[in-house]
Amino acid sequence: MQQKVVGGSVSFDNAADIYDATRALPSEVAAKQTEALLTELRAIRCDRLLEIGIGTGRIARPLMERGVRVTGVDLAPRMMQRLCEQLTLRHTAPDLAYADATRLPFRDASFQAILMVHVLHLVSDWQATVAEMLRVRARSGVFLHDYTHYPEDNPGRTAWHKRKELFAKHGIEMRERPDPEEIERCLRDGGGSVRTVMYARDNEHQKLQEIVDNLRARIDSSSWEIPAEKHEAVVADFEAMCRSEFGDLDREYEVPVEYRLQVWTFA
Repeated sequence: MQQKVVGGSVSFDNAADIYDATRALPSEVAAKQTEALLTELRAIRCDRLLEIGIGTGRIARPLMERGVRVTGVDLAPRMMQRLCEQLTLRHTAPDLAYADATRLPFRDASFQAILMVHVLHLVSDWQATVAEMLRVRARSGVFLHDYTHYPEDNPGRTAWHKRKELFAKHGIEMRERPDPEEIERCLRDGGGSVRTVMYARDNEHQKLQEIVDNLRARIDSSSWEIPAEKHEAVVADFEAMCRSEFGDLDREYEVPVEYRLQVWTFA
């Protein structure tokens, strides 16, 4: 699986067939996520939502089953095709648009509620994406940002940093992820204030061998940045590095995680 870039932003078209199976939340957590989003929509008496980076509708489809009218934007038509293939008569039909998040095809102040999840590290210009979100948000509207919080000290995070070092060793420049604090400063500069809802806790079970295997299978989008001719060598070096750092790669680690929803309102 090779990285597909459109206008400098990463498209998930190549992952359309495996996305739901590899990114799904535990069912109980997903249900709580849906309820948390519905609570925020009800609080502002809104039944319409714009999701930037809607993909296969992993988050939007349960909302559509509850009557929410969803407008979705994505850069990957095959991802949105998978969304459509999973719709039933129980879903409120969505309005879908093929577009880059840095240039949204909507008028100013069009949406009272906007959702974005795991998008800003994939776009060509995250500041432009935030500016576009602010442009299409209605004056009284909210911006909802969902994310998973991991403790700093966990094997998955350590392996991520090791992988970054390894990529550099092989002359591969990883796409830089925007600093969450810098994103928050940008939103505050736009008049925003935030309230964070922790809607679920869980324990994630991690094995370093699974992280290595995911790199080998190019599951994570960062692995798409590895040139085909370097892929085998990078995976072999990463596996050796993990074995040196952690020993038994089949040892299971239990990592506590929190699922959080940021609710941004604006003056």
